[in-house]
Amino acid sequence: MVNNMVGSFFEDIVDGFNTALLYIEPETDVTSKSSAYTLKYANQKALDFFGKTTEVVTGLNFGELSNVDGILTVANKVFTTKEPNTTHISIKKDDGVFNYRVDAKCLNNGLLITLAELEPSYITDAESKLPLGTKQSRTHELEISNLFGVRVLDSNDSIISYLKPIFNDNGEVKDFRIDYLNNRMDEITNEEADKIVGLSILEYYPKNSENGVMEILKTCYATGENKEYTREFIFKEESFWLSTRAVKMNDGLILFSKDVTKEKKYENELFIQNRLLSEAEHVANIGSFRWNLEKEQIKYSDNVYRLFGYEPNEFDNQYDRLLTFLHPNDIEKVKTSFKEAKRKKSKTDQVFRVYTKSNELKYMNTIGECYQKEGNWYMVGVIRDVTNQIEEESVLQIKNAELKRTNADLEAFNRVASHDLQEPLRKIQMFASRLHDEEEGRLNSRSQGYLDKIKYSSDRMRNLISNLLSYSKIDEVNEQPKRVDLNDVLNNVLEDLGERINELNAEIVTQNLPVVNGIQFQLEQLFANLIGNSLKYIREGVQPQIKIVSSVITGKNDSLETLLPNINYVKLQFIDNGIGFEKKYQEKIFEIFQRLHGKTEFTGTGLGLSICKKIVQSHNGVIHAEGEINKGAQFIVYLPTLL
Repeated sequence: MVNNMVGSFFEDIVDGFNTALLYIEPETDVTSKSSAYTLKYANQKALDFFGKTTEVVTGLNFGELSNVDGILTVANKVFTTKEPNTTHISIKKDDGVFNYRVDAKCLNNGLLITLAELEPSYITDAESKLPLGTKQSRTHELEISNLFGVRVLDSNDSIISYLKPIFNDNGEVKDFRIDYLNNRMDEITNEEADKIVGLSILEYYPKNSENGVMEILKTCYATGENKEYTREFIFKEESFWLSTRAVKMNDGLILFSKDVTKEKKYENELFIQNRLLSEAEHVANIGSFRWNLEKEQIKYSDNVYRLFGYEPNEFDNQYDRLLTFLHPNDIEKVKTSFKEAKRKKSKTDQVFRVYTKSNELKYMNTIGECYQKEGNWYMVGVIRDVTNQIEEESVLQIKNAELKRTNADLEAFNRVASHDLQEPLRKIQMFASRLHDEEEGRLNSRSQGYLDKIKYSSDRMRNLISNLLSYSKIDEVNEQPKRVDLNDVLNNVLEDLGERINELNAEIVTQNLPVVNGIQFQLEQLFANLIGNSLKYIREGVQPQIKIVSSVITGKNDSLETLLPNINYVKLQFIDNGIGFEKKYQEKIFEIFQRLHGKTEFTGTGLGLSICKKIVQSHNGVIHAEGEINKGAQFIVYLPTLL
């Protein structure tokens, strides 16, 4: 009985409060939802606020009541942090906009919330740090509350602040005090708004006197004109770019600051990319363009102007202006090509001549592609200076024509050598042979000597013509390279030279040879010439010996500079103990018709080693010779491996 009387007594007192009083508890099964609170108690002032009765309100889901969004925001924050919180909300009703002070704190398992309607005589000024209860304080609180509405401001994407001027003794603005700052400051920069409000902007961020912000704000306050600026700020050692709009309102300034850090980063990256592209165009001697086909306007990159001998943007961007640079004989060709590309929306690729600012004639190549964007057709492409390329191609065409004539002359020579020269030579040999047979024993020694010289010279001439034909036809072989076992090549050559080897009692020392990619009959000719050369230039009284050694090497690991450093080679060494040669002849020895000895000392035409060199070169290899008088010679052949 007593308890009931006490409860009724306190209930009468609470219902008489001029402040709305609520007690809510979270619903344990749906705590993740912001509206998941159950209303456990509401005094009469709270019932009036919601327009409900006790029977209807108690036990309801708090989120189902009207005008509770701002209260829920506070409730969620207090329930999460377990710290008391005070804020202001504005409620729009039929008879106007009403401002309330909301206080919330944890109590038992729930939250105790009070709502007090703000009137001039009861306004406090916690945010502004002004003396409480003064007229200035009450006016300020009304100004902030009525101008913004805390809930609206906090939901804005921008950092919103309200600044009041601070004057010096001369009545001039020397600084601004931060009287309000919404919670976006916390979310964007992790700077706590509560610790910033009340400070001056120079106290909070001294660099505002260096970056021009202070002067901009002073101008805005003095003139009443809106001002916009973008600046970089460092908060907790992290860079932020804020784009701010300053607006004068009443006796202060409102700043709307948008976080544009990402946009600024992209802008810097785009600037760097454009700079790199511009540098790349300059190095590559090209330029780019974007042509609005509907408006006949062409936007050029800076290097296009330079290609024409101008400074960037020195001539206008109209299509007709481009035509004025063209060589008169190329104007119609260019107009027709662009007209077709524009009509068919197709690719264009053309070369034309232009006169630069200094009246220099240049060749330009333009490649363009059409695309559509937002209903308009554009052409994008590149312009290249191909003057050097055209000139080099002209020189190359002249050289190709000369080469064709030379090849034609060589083919004519081959025909003459293979038929016209050999035919009379065969007759000379035939009649000399008949004369030798018919007059054998009847010619005196002098005449017989003449006849022998005719026979020797004609035989040598026949060998010379044969070798010349072989030399000229090395590059004309139609056979495709294939895997060739050099052991087979060596066996075939030794069989052909067997009689000469036996006659000289020559010793051939060899080892297992590798497989290469090549043309077999040419490689056999190479081996035959090199081994035959060693069998020819022997030292008297010394048993001929020929060693054939093989290995695999990398170009960079060999002392021969003509080898490619990153290529593997089969290295073949043909080493003999013959008469050798002086070092000064090691390059000359491969030249055509070069002989180091008289015609009577050793037989030959001087083409054997020249043929060897040409065969090796046709296999993308290198041949090198080393020698020493009376100690022998070494011929080294490098052929690319199959690896």
